[in-house]
Amino acid sequence: MNKLLALIRLTRPLNLFQGAIAVLVCATLMQLFPSWKMIAIAILIVWSFTAAGNALNDYCDVEIDRINRPDRPIPSGKISRRTALIFSIALFIIGTILTVFILTPAVGIIVVVAIFLLVAYSLYFKKRAFWGNFIVASILGLTFIFGALVFGDVRKGIAPFFLALGFNLVREIVKDMQDVRGDRTEDAHTIPLQHGMCVAQAWVVWLTLLLMAGAFLPYFLGVYGIYYLVVLVIFVEIPLAFVVYSIRKDIGEANCGRLARLLKIDVFFGLIAIFLGRF
Repeated sequence: MNKLLALIRLTRPLNLFQGAIAVLVCATLMQLFPSWKMIAIAILIVWSFTAAGNALNDYCDVEIDRINRPDRPIPSGKISRRTALIFSIALFIIGTILTVFILTPAVGIIVVVAIFLLVAYSLYFKKRAFWGNFIVASILGLTFIFGALVFGDVRKGIAPFFLALGFNLVREIVKDMQDVRGDRTEDAHTIPLQHGMCVAQAWVVWLTLLLMAGAFLPYFLGVYGIYYLVVLVIFVEIPLAFVVYSIRKDIGEANCGRLARLLKIDVFFGLIAIFLGRF
């Protein structure tokens, strides 16, 4: 039972929940609501690849996690690296098999790109300044493109893709600022280690301000309605403004950890804003 719970934790259940919500939001944006069977298959595919990527990431990052997150399943000794790798490969295979049920040329391309990015991120790009952040943020944004393609109108996924990309790019840089101790032991070339904490701080501030401004575009372009604007201002823009204020005051590990958690929670309010934007 303990091993099963460790495997579940390896998948990062909150990330899986976020992926499921993203797929459901895509479904609600369609002109005709898709069948629940199609939605279920899309969610299972997103879950499989997301969990596979998370397990592979933990497999590759075990030495860093011994310092930054010693309570994770592998460094805590609850499961072995070999078990995590086998689990990751099995999930990649399951996701690929499930894709056959909804396969089109466009869906196939997105899935291949997603698998390549998930593997390349863990094996190579994670320790590269900015590019690792950009790739993982793109992977999360691709959930919306994938969902919109599966449900028949890729245009509906474009605005959410860019919003998710911006949100998660900011969060990934904040996480790198939080993780400098462990990343330094593995000679990772993240923005804070390569260019300094003050440069990383500036990246977070300016990218957050850009995200705050860009998030209004879907409303002013008529993509989403007034409810999107209301939720955006109250539950997304205000927390993002706090992130800018707080990161300028304190770039310490503890505060960066708090801000990373705040950004993760705030993503859900962004999803709610997108969902309500169709009304």
